Amino acid sequence: MKNSDKPFLSIIIPAFNEENRLPLTLQKTIVFLNAQSYVSEIIVVNDGSKDKTKESAEAFLSQYINLHIINLTSNKGKGFAVKEGMLNARGKFRLFMDADYAVPIEFVTTFLSMIDHEYDIVIGSRGLRQSQIVQHQPFLREYFAKVFGLLQRVILGLPFIDTQCGFKLFTSSAAEKLFNMQTLTCAYFDAEILYIAHNIKMQIGEIGIRWKHDGETRLPIGIKRTTDILYKMFKILRIHKTSGHNKTP
Repeated sequence: MKNSDKPFLSIIIPAFNEENRLPLTLQKTIVFLNAQSYVSEIIVVNDGSKDKTKESAEAFLSQYINLHIINLTSNKGKGFAVKEGMLNARGKFRLFMDADYAVPIEFVTTFLSMIDHEYDIVIGSRGLRQSQIVQHQPFLREYFAKVFGLLQRVILGLPFIDTQCGFKLFTSSAAEKLFNMQTLTCAYFDAEILYIAHNIKMQIGEIGIRWKHDGETRLPIGIKRTTDILYKMFKILRIHKTSGHNKTP
């Protein structure tokens, strides 16, 4: 560690077969963090990658002393990887960001200024008026995203425009409470986390970010994907309504 102080900020990066995209993300994130006055840490969760993701992350150990790498023995899913990182983090505030660097790390400064005053969670959004989309997704992917968002608002009652943007900041207390309740291990875990948080009356801020679509995105689209998401929405309702997580603490 840089020193024995508890980190002010932890950054969690889930990574599955990210040997090509991870280096740029780590480089830009490390340059940014090294310029800050606060203590920070980066946790890369290597989600059972079959390529050289582990080696790509390890190459930065000499550049940033507070880089920690968690190597999962098999692919567990993005939700599992983020949960592992969040619950192993030590920061007062904990951000997870995607390995494709779709959102520039500099946005964390705005997020920190918001969360430190009134929020438990601040989430990035691609759908607000002030959001800047540098490169859009293909038409069909954007269409299904809008359908998905509508279904989510109707079924889960979530008031957010965009639950799936991979740039979210939590206080340590919110992270430890929510990720210990999380059950989904797939990429849809964001909605489950926000559903729990919304229903136990945590304060959640949604702000516009600058976002760039990466052509290597691996999430499928189509009827099969939509059906699977619908199943998971009702699973979230069933699990958390019957478990009492929708009650105000």
